[in-house]
Amino acid sequence: METLTIELNNSKTLSILKELEGLSLLRIVKKQPRTSNMADLLANSISDEQAVLMNKELQQMRNEWERTF
Repeated sequence: METLTIELNNSKTLSILKELEGLSLLRIVKKQPRTSNMADLLANSISDEQAVLMNKELQQMRNEWERTF
């Protein structure tokens, strides 16, 4: 099986592709747009509550580091 990226030139093309998908001749796979911004990729990957807990732990670790030296 081969995956191709195509650009549709008019609205009728999509309906034809959907008909072909209905005949099990192809499968339409929508790709997520790629982003190079790491913040966009990681947005909402953890809950707000988890972020608060992780931030508290990080602050605690930093405080312990400062105490030892």
